[in-house]
Amino acid sequence: MIKYLIILAAAVLVVMPVMAQSAPDQINVALEDLSTLTNRTVTLTQVEAWNYQQTVYASPALGCPQQGVSYADVQTSGFQFIITYGGTVYDYRVSEDESIVVLCGTAPAPVTVPPCPPPDDPDFLAPRLSKGMDAQVVEGGLPNVMREQPGSSSQPLGQIPPQDSFVVLDGPRCTTLDKIVWWQINYNNLIGWTGEGQDGEYWLEPLGTVAAPTATPTAPVIQLITTDNANTISQLYTADVNTPYVPNELDDSTLILGGADGSITFLDYRTNEVLSRIEAHDTAVNSMAVGIDGIRFAYYLATGDADGIIKIWNVDIQTSELELLTEINAHTGSVTSLAFDQRGSILASGGADTSVRLWSMPDGGSLAVLNGHEASVTQLEFSTAAILSHDSTGKLMIWGIPTDASVG
Repeated sequence: MIKYLIILAAAVLVVMPVMAQSAPDQINVALEDLSTLTNRTVTLTQVEAWNYQQTVYASPALGCPQQGVSYADVQTSGFQFIITYGGTVYDYRVSEDESIVVLCGTAPAPVTVPPCPPPDDPDFLAPRLSKGMDAQVVEGGLPNVMREQPGSSSQPLGQIPPQDSFVVLDGPRCTTLDKIVWWQINYNNLIGWTGEGQDGEYWLEPLGTVAAPTATPTAPVIQLITTDNANTISQLYTADVNTPYVPNELDDSTLILGGADGSITFLDYRTNEVLSRIEAHDTAVNSMAVGIDGIRFAYYLATGDADGIIKIWNVDIQTSELELLTEINAHTGSVTSLAFDQRGSILASGGADTSVRLWSMPDGGSLAVLNGHEASVTQLEFSTAAILSHDSTGKLMIWGIPTDASVG
């Protein structure tokens, strides 16, 4: 499915700029199906873009065979319609006699990013940052606010104190009302957007414009691994352990190890020092996730064990100590995967019982149960507007809220 979406998105980039002058009648069948799918009437004048091609297909599958359906080897004339509506690209196949209509797949619509800053607007500061750069909030300034999206009205996620550093992930994006250049950043594993400056004053600067703190003699400098330095990687740490463990990274020097004996260990891999260790679970720790609440400035650790129990911990990043916040009887059988959303407000868990479950943070209240997998859920990941789950048979499922869904 992922491969198909990539192919469809690439095709859209090629064909969508060319608009057909007139549409064959068969497009109305596709629009009727799209109206049913979106629960609203969709006409040709309401779509953002469309295009089509007519083809003689090898079978009534119209080049998009459906699982569990058998097709005769009969050549079938039909149309492929690429329709962009509501920010989504729909690939419809319709037979010439209109007796067959198939939604072959969907993909996010390509996004055109305008120049930033606009070349004819002198009120914007000239950007000093760039993608992939290490940067920081300027010394002596105010904390910089991180937000969900570019723009001063977007939901705040947290603040970055002066001289705290981060990695620039994407940008720039410009908001024309307040004349601010925005960058997507990763600050202590919290991802959001922050402004570079306004009215002639820079709030951010590339790291290295002021002296960076030097590493202690016992802690070697850990560099970002890139294509340029990958050939210089060497071993940082090795140990003989009596129990298998599940690793998770807290920051750029600390690993959290969940043991098959139920233990949780904090390890500084610069110095090979065990920072702390506790007996946390009665059975093996099979999954872990670290979440950051940017509003409360709290670090959370979620651990899941072989008995289906999830424990949520508050992490003191200064002392590597854990405080148990709540315990959840989450799954029947092992907790096989855990993931936090970007705000640290929702925890998703996947289990050997094939379910995906959502929990509120930090109280552990049940939010939803998502059923659909038929095997153990081995991997979970939050994107900006969706949850991705993967099971042991290779099935990938994407969960989200349709744009027309209402809050009851």
